[in-house]
Amino acid sequence: MRSFSELLRTYTEQTGISDAELARAIGVRRQTIFRWKEGTVSRPRSREDVLALTHKLRLTPAETDELLIAAGFHPEGDRPTPAPLPASPDPIPDEALRAQLPTTFPAVDRETKKNAEIPEAFSGSRLLWLAASGILLLALLAAVWFFRGEPLPLAAPGETLVIVGQFTNFTGGQVGFNVAGRIADPLHQEIENAQLSGVRVAVWSNPIRSEAEAQSLLARSAAWMIIWGEFDSGRVLARFTQSEGTTSPPALESLVASPDDLFATINTALPQEVRYLALLTLGALYADTGDYPRARAVLVRANTTPPQERDAQVTLLFRLGLVHQLGENPQTDETIGYYTQLLQLAPDHLLARYNRGLAYLARNQAGDWDRAVADFDGVIQRSPGYLAARIGRGVAFLYRREPGDEEAALADFGYVIERDDQRPMAFYNRGLLAIRRNNRSLWEGDLLRTIELAPDFAGGYSALCWGYVLDAEAQAALPPCERALALGAQEALHSRSLAYAASGDLALAAADLRAFLAWLDQQPAASPYGIYAGPSAQWLAEMEAGKNPLTPELLSNLRQE
Repeated sequence: MRSFSELLRTYTEQTGISDAELARAIGVRRQTIFRWKEGTVSRPRSREDVLALTHKLRLTPAETDELLIAAGFHPEGDRPTPAPLPASPDPIPDEALRAQLPTTFPAVDRETKKNAEIPEAFSGSRLLWLAASGILLLALLAAVWFFRGEPLPLAAPGETLVIVGQFTNFTGGQVGFNVAGRIADPLHQEIENAQLSGVRVAVWSNPIRSEAEAQSLLARSAAWMIIWGEFDSGRVLARFTQSEGTTSPPALESLVASPDDLFATINTALPQEVRYLALLTLGALYADTGDYPRARAVLVRANTTPPQERDAQVTLLFRLGLVHQLGENPQTDETIGYYTQLLQLAPDHLLARYNRGLAYLARNQAGDWDRAVADFDGVIQRSPGYLAARIGRGVAFLYRREPGDEEAALADFGYVIERDDQRPMAFYNRGLLAIRRNNRSLWEGDLLRTIELAPDFAGGYSALCWGYVLDAEAQAALPPCERALALGAQEALHSRSLAYAASGDLALAAADLRAFLAWLDQQPAASPYGIYAGPSAQWLAEMEAGKNPLTPELLSNLRQE
């Protein structure tokens, strides 16, 4: 029987639905879909989420039942047996304290009461009993205070707190270990080494005996994660508890054959495994919130002592590649390096191959177009329905420009559009290619469709502005240029400058070119707009001299760039 992750990958590849589109359809994060597909989270927590997946993926009844069963839920044709309600845990009495409490009230001598000169409430024996009870109560309160252990750590506002509870000892008292300390020390050291401010590891010496208790402590402490567990003479079990909105790492169970093995496991193996899973989960937390610098720091620390299992290494390397690829300052060399290591371990990892292809496109060094084509080819050969890979390969063809590449790019974009007319990037890139080929009806329709599908995508407006500029239609070019700039596409300053030049306003054209060159100075060396630096400086000099550089010959040359 195939696993949930295997089935989900198969069905998404068949339909070509992206992780982001699937996440939007069922109301979860894109990273959640990724974790399901990678198997780092074995299955969704909710049967309703699985059913939402099956509806979006348009699965048959048989495929729906197969996915439900793989996720651990009953198929549509069955009725689940109601699960018994969990019993409330009984409080564990402190027998030493209980022994101090009176079990019965003092007997009352009715004859004595009848002949007494003072009321019973103020009799000497009653006063003595009240005094003794008060002393006992004070002793009880003091003992409860003394035996309750240290207070539960509390997270400060904005702090990420990890609490490690002492592990429950089921060895019969023969062997005692400070498991919490063994786990907390390396984890604390790694967080210090990663220079993570706002993250704290705290040890709580009290044992935690159930998931319900761990959840209660999580709520009371406002912690991000609680690590707890148990050990006996034959095994060590570590558990991780997080809030219900997040996915906790799986429990770690290590079997041991002797007390010596138990000693080694608790002091060496277990802390390293817990350290790895905690750092991996913390890295995912930062990635989910868009804090990629912190995510990188945490995952790089996790990789200093990588796990021995192949699947765990693959997961870590993929996340390392991803967090270096995303964010405002992507590090493409590191991204490519991590994906390359991963593909040496798992050559059929399609997401890593696809993402490395995207990294090659972004890096734009000598030979990167060929490498990108090869990666996207590898994905398409294994999964012909992976439409995103066809868009990526089309872009690589578009920029490589070897003989036959334009036709190949048109074929890839057309293939995607025929099968899914809701993908703005297919229309956008085909529109760019149609501008180069001077096919007005195709580029104008494709770019208007891009804007219709993605009204906040600045690139669509910028490309539409560029098309009108090259057709010498200044008045048509200015509105989409303005919209592109309002959405943050500073490269549109170049197009708007030419639109102003076409309308004869050289002062505004020169001002836009100065702003464009200043913006270009701040871009990476691999920026595709770098080719306009030299010509723009020359045009600016001509404009400042009162000469309009825009000629039909110049526009024809720009169309081919």
